[in-house]
Amino acid sequence: MQFDLSLDLVVALFVAAAAGWLVAQFRFRDRTPSPAPPTPSERPNALRLQEPPRRLNEDYLKGLGFLLNEEPDKALEVFLKMVDVDNETVETHFALGSIYRRRGEVERAIRIHENIMARPQLSDEHRLEAMFALAEDYFRAGLFDRAEVSFRQLAETESRRVAALRYLLRIYEQQRDWDHAIAIHNRLTALASPEQPTAIAHYHCELAEQARESGDVAVAREHLHRARDVQRNFPRGALIRADIALDMNEPELAALLCQRVVELHPRLLALALPRVLRAVRGKDAGDLERRFQAWIRPEPAARAELAYAAIVAGLEQEPFVRDCLPDLLREDPSLGEIVRSVAGDPGQLTQQQRTDLALGLARILRRTQRYRCVDCGFASASHFWQCPGCRSWDAFAPVALLDVTPGMQRR
Repeated sequence: MQFDLSLDLVVALFVAAAAGWLVAQFRFRDRTPSPAPPTPSERPNALRLQEPPRRLNEDYLKGLGFLLNEEPDKALEVFLKMVDVDNETVETHFALGSIYRRRGEVERAIRIHENIMARPQLSDEHRLEAMFALAEDYFRAGLFDRAEVSFRQLAETESRRVAALRYLLRIYEQQRDWDHAIAIHNRLTALASPEQPTAIAHYHCELAEQARESGDVAVAREHLHRARDVQRNFPRGALIRADIALDMNEPELAALLCQRVVELHPRLLALALPRVLRAVRGKDAGDLERRFQAWIRPEPAARAELAYAAIVAGLEQEPFVRDCLPDLLREDPSLGEIVRSVAGDPGQLTQQQRTDLALGLARILRRTQRYRCVDCGFASASHFWQCPGCRSWDAFAPVALLDVTPGMQRR
């Protein structure tokens, strides 16, 4: 495999080598007592005792030579042998292992950190540092079982506890082990401010959805109560409660819950609409159909938003979409200009033209990215409560305007 050696790696290795060499000199001098002035016959031996070790510099130059010649395995062997023979190079090898990990050379990083861990005379602090670095290597390589074991041990130490708990939280999230995630989140909250305060409410919602799917409504409601206790007005919890209300034939409650969600979190309109329409068509819905008309407000921007959210949600054949479509065409300059050049004033489109246009827009949206993470920019055709890219919760939102071009491209 060709090793792509970049300038930052070479510079980092030279800096690490110099740092390790200087540390060795200072430690050598600190350990050397101040002797009486040597006699003339003792002076040559005294000079040799005070001379700092030079093997570090020579070995690193040799290893760097292998790297420059695109021979990373030989370079790695040189660096590993240096750890074995020189007790002063451990900090430098931590830096080298970190560089390998950042470059995606995780197997080499693991070899370096395992080699450090195998040293019998390693200090306690260096052993903890090596264990943490090795656990990070395992995590980066997707070896979550090994990473979990190491991070659990590190979570019992004072100096590494918080960092280890944060990694454990990420492991349990990716494994969808929500019970363990809740336990770790509670431990972490007692020690430091959580990175994502709404995460634990999502854990309870995940468990509530699992319980609902298995038919255990009581357990689902218990987890929803816990989610509400830690996060008031939590939209995901309200949507799950609406689903349970629909399951229990309580359409009025489901509609009210969805209305509350949209009032507090307008960007979730596309998620609430399908539930509202289920409620409208539910048994004994009464005046829900008429009340739904309140969602179709007279403001053009609100009507445009409703039409777009309905198309995103796959409700393009609903009659209200056809009624609101001209407002969407006026509010979206790019889309409106395309339609205007073909069919004239969007307000003069026939009912059949509106229906055909809504169906066409739905086909485009199904081939493009309808949601985007506001933190990292990750885009997807589906909604996620946790971004698959940056792992942020509550960061996904529908794309504000129709981006027609990507949907028209062939795949």
